[in-house]
Amino acid sequence: MSGAEEQVVYQQLIFRLQELSPQGRQWNLEIPEGLFGDAGFGEVDAPASLCKGVQWKGNVIAQGDFFGLQGKWSTELVRHCVRCNSEFALYMEGDCSRHFQLGVEPDADDAVECDSVAPPGSVNLLDLLREELWLAWKPMVVCSEACKGLCQQCGGNLNRHECKCSQHGSDHPFAALKNIRFNS
Repeated sequence: MSGAEEQVVYQQLIFRLQELSPQGRQWNLEIPEGLFGDAGFGEVDAPASLCKGVQWKGNVIAQGDFFGLQGKWSTELVRHCVRCNSEFALYMEGDCSRHFQLGVEPDADDAVECDSVAPPGSVNLLDLLREELWLAWKPMVVCSEACKGLCQQCGGNLNRHECKCSQHGSDHPFAALKNIRFNS
């Protein structure tokens, strides 16, 4: 992506609520991996290891004293399986629903939970998207439900090859327990 193309995308990602037209604002963007991870743009850190860009579409409209944002996003991240430690692409998607109010601190009794934004109400869609991705982040993921994990003796990946280790050897720390008999 050229510098001029990046500037156009940057301009699409920031808008002011006070300047919002009565029809609102809609977007349907493919945010490239490099732009999503650009630490110089925005205040929220981006999760590392995107496989591809992020599809981000939505709209924001005025709703009385509030501004309502609805969006949908999807992407793939490079993750490591907690069972076998293999790297794999994890597809993630989510819905986003936010409410903003200009210059007023929200009252705890308000029926609508909203973010207070100082006038003119600058909103950075990339920061919102990064927040949504962090909120959807799962700390422990598996490559598949059928993942066999690692051999507890040799550490080999049981998904890739049949392990030749003796699972029932007498040198196993719990080998002595196999001879215990319980009376019922």
